Amino acid sequence: MNELINFWNLIVESNTFNFVVLILIFAIIFKKINISDTIEKIRLDIVNTIDNVKKEQQNAKIKLADAQKAIEHIDDDIKDRLKEAGQRADSISKQILENSDAQVKLIEKNIERVITAEEKTLSAQMTKKTVKSSVELAKEHIISMLEKNPELHKKYIDESIENLDKV
Repeated sequence: MNELINFWNLIVESNTFNFVVLILIFAIIFKKINISDTIEKIRLDIVNTIDNVKKEQQNAKIKLADAQKAIEHIDDDIKDRLKEAGQRADSISKQILENSDAQVKLIEKNIERVITAEEKTLSAQMTKKTVKSSVELAKEHIISMLEKNPELHKKYIDESIENLDKV
């Protein structure tokens, strides 16, 4: 029996026996865990990821091509838009000049009207003052003549009475 115990100790202490036990343990674990399904699932995930990346790469290439096509004629578009903007600016500036000329002419016309009206007003005022001054001067002249020659007073009264009779 001693030999059996020695043999058993030899086997247990041997690396081969330990290796076989380790393989059995791994085999049992692999069966319980089902590593092949897990590895297959990971492989499918990787394949799907690669497919998605390829699709995204294709989409990116398409977007890049579209962007390049859009940029291809951007210089011409910019030139056209600048040309249109210049034409619009010229048109607007012409309109502004025409409107301002019309406004200036209207203002000048209004100024001429105001000046003419003021001239007429001043002329009427001057005429009124001149007439008033003339009447005052004539009155003073008549009074001074009557004071110098009292006979004229009687003569003017008689003439006035005669003129009343004629009317």
